[in-house]
Amino acid sequence: MDDKSWHIGVEVYLPSAVYRGKVFTRHNRLSDYLNLMTSDGIIQLDDVEIQTFSGKSPTVKSKSALIYMRHVTFVVELSSSPSTTNENQEVYLVNKEPRRVLIEVGSFWMQGDVHITPGSELNSFAFGKSSFIPLTTATFIDFPGSEPRTFLINRRRVHCLMPLTEAVPITVYPALAGQR
Repeated sequence: MDDKSWHIGVEVYLPSAVYRGKVFTRHNRLSDYLNLMTSDGIIQLDDVEIQTFSGKSPTVKSKSALIYMRHVTFVVELSSSPSTTNENQEVYLVNKEPRRVLIEVGSFWMQGDVHITPGSELNSFAFGKSSFIPLTTATFIDFPGSEPRTFLINRRRVHCLMPLTEAVPITVYPALAGQR
């Protein structure tokens, strides 16, 4: 590891609130930072804004917040480019192929690409060992106009993972069924 470090803008989703702030890391990728922590680890966010999902509470701001990893539903990387920009980053990349998926995490439905070793199936990927699953070019189903981002999803919080190979009827999306 080199002497470089980064502040990466993130949104950390917990069951009742979203925390926006910056993570300080010496890792080249946010996924490395999250996957190398234990489930009992703590994420420290700097320059934090906290917003509850109920919308009944005003936004809270704080210089920092400590969040227990086991309670994290998923993390959204807010940088405009995938992962942290680093001219030597290609050294860390592994040959994988993207697979478009639909995934339910907590009360959220999202779509994006998981990256699987060539020749592997989605089933073997689903039983992987990393704590956080990177989902690239990801968007929320409820917000079709949202900008694609990289989501890092807590594997323990995944309810459903399926390939997105064809148009899926709107009834599959409980959050959208009421909007028909």
